Amino acid sequence: MKNFILFLFFISTTCFSQDVKEKIAKETCECTSKLDTASMNGSDLELNFGLCMLESYNKHINEFTDNEKLDFENNAQMEKFGEEIALKMLTICPDMILKLGDGYKNEDTVSDDLTIEGVFNGTKAETFFNVIIKEESGKTTKLILLDYFDNAYLIQDKLIKNNQTVKVTYYEAKLFDSKTNSFVVTKILTNIIQK
Repeated sequence: MKNFILFLFFISTTCFSQDVKEKIAKETCECTSKLDTASMNGSDLELNFGLCMLESYNKHINEFTDNEKLDFENNAQMEKFGEEIALKMLTICPDMILKLGDGYKNEDTVSDDLTIEGVFNGTKAETFFNVIIKEESGKTTKLILLDYFDNAYLIQDKLIKNNQTVKVTYYEAKLFDSKTNSFVVTKILTNIIQK
């Protein structure tokens, strides 16, 4: 009898978890349907897909058990979760998943990375984690630390000090800002080098 009760508990928590993931897939479909996908490359599309998915996940975070909650530093777990949601989206909005795949097939292999040189002016946690660079001209530029790159540890472990000269590379993406209900051109940090 005890084993039967444990079995029922396991089945009910698995089904419950699946229901939450169905909700997240549906809300991610709704969010991505508002995107101007025609003007986005594969990277921008994947980035915005991820942001839509995480926005929905955050709405439903309390519906997950502690061992099911995402560890944002665990890339394998994040990737697996994204794949599960994308699979569920195939039945709800298959066109969006196909666009995600097509975006990568059609993307040029030429890098669109831009560079800035200046002094490191600290970091600031806002909607995203910002890295602030003051250029020689006096202009202050905020870049978002969003994806992993080899030198990210320099920021993560606070190895770069204020007023230290750095060179950063980045690309621009239009991210959906839910506060203003509009797309905002944002600089996404791809590398930082100490000078």
